[in-house]
Amino acid sequence: MKFFMKCMRGSLFIAVLSVQIPLALASDHDDGVTSLKNQALNLTDLYVFREDNQSGKSADKKNIVLIMNSSPRSLPEQQYYFSQDASYQFHVSRVTADNKNTSPTGANDIVLSFTFGAQDAMGQQPITVTANRNGGVVSTSTAADGTALMTTSVQNGMSGKLNVYTATLGGQTVKLFAGMREDPFFFDVQQFFKVRAGAAGLGPKVGFNPPGQAQDFTEDYNVNSIVVSVPIAFLQTAAKEPVFDVWETVFINR
Repeated sequence: MKFFMKCMRGSLFIAVLSVQIPLALASDHDDGVTSLKNQALNLTDLYVFREDNQSGKSADKKNIVLIMNSSPRSLPEQQYYFSQDASYQFHVSRVTADNKNTSPTGANDIVLSFTFGAQDAMGQQPITVTANRNGGVVSTSTAADGTALMTTSVQNGMSGKLNVYTATLGGQTVKLFAGMREDPFFFDVQQFFKVRAGAAGLGPKVGFNPPGQAQDFTEDYNVNSIVVSVPIAFLQTAAKEPVFDVWETVFINR
């Protein structure tokens, strides 16, 4: 099942890795595995859009959807887990004017964090979501009906049994999902290297393939997705800021 995702105007499209050392690296979809960063900590893409742009429902205009993907190149029909030692975080800066030329401040006005526990016999992990905003911290690990927040196992995901929850966070209603999905990223990697070689004078100059001929390198690969729908009012102050800059990080909690 492939997500259709559209970036919201005014949002930043940035993925950053942090491992509690003074180093931040911009993601290029797949940074590979290192001694400091295993596959579960490898962030891929960040998607931000207003919910009605996806659903077509006018009532959803009040919500923003944030999507963080990790664990690139996960093989089909195999279970991959979120790290139990990390916090997966969305960072949000408020922008006071709808001006595309406004420089990002990098202020952590709101931080939404997701942490995961040990998997159960069904391959599900418990989820805790925490929001740090306006100097206060609120968190929950249960849905509005009192059930525990759990990831969707790959087996249930393949059969369409998705754990999509409604939860209360800081007096606001959020919707969330975490689990494996097909990687929505599209990249014709072989043609990319041909184009690059031609530009460097190391081969014939060629262009990119048209959409119908391009070969998707990420086809049949999965990612671990964190999807949360948040009321815009949850992100705003009384000033009703119209735009938000958004980026993502993963922090090692040890």
